[in-house]
Amino acid sequence: MKIVCDTNVWLSALTSNQGASHVLVKWLFQQSSQLHSVSTPFIMELEDVLLRPKNRERMPQFSEQDLRRFIDDICCISNRQPIYFLWRPLIKDPKDDMVLELAVNAQAEYLISFNIQDFKAIEGKFNFTLCTPKAFLQQQGVLK
Repeated sequence: MKIVCDTNVWLSALTSNQGASHVLVKWLFQQSSQLHSVSTPFIMELEDVLLRPKNRERMPQFSEQDLRRFIDDICCISNRQPIYFLWRPLIKDPKDDMVLELAVNAQAEYLISFNIQDFKAIEGKFNFTLCTPKAFLQQQGVLK
């Protein structure tokens, strides 16, 4: 199985330990194989998102160094996917296009995001299931 989690999933997992995104991230780190995929543009965007001042305010328990190490850890548990084909512009937000490109190039089975509406325009055009962290975990039998 190959999956791509949008940056909003990773941010949510760090800002609350109560939600499905936190459970999903813990689950990913517990897997014996690399299920998640990353690309260089994805990691750059994730770094930008996690280190934005407004997001840092939501995570005072983490230093900048903690967040950078977390990003390194994500890279360690993920497949590194080169981007061979660009699929722009298909979505209003160019940053969502970057996540879409990663999912398509990685041949992901799931694109997991809280911004389902942002991806509705492309739903069914590619061979992945678009879902929220909770829906994904329910499909995997991790949550009821």
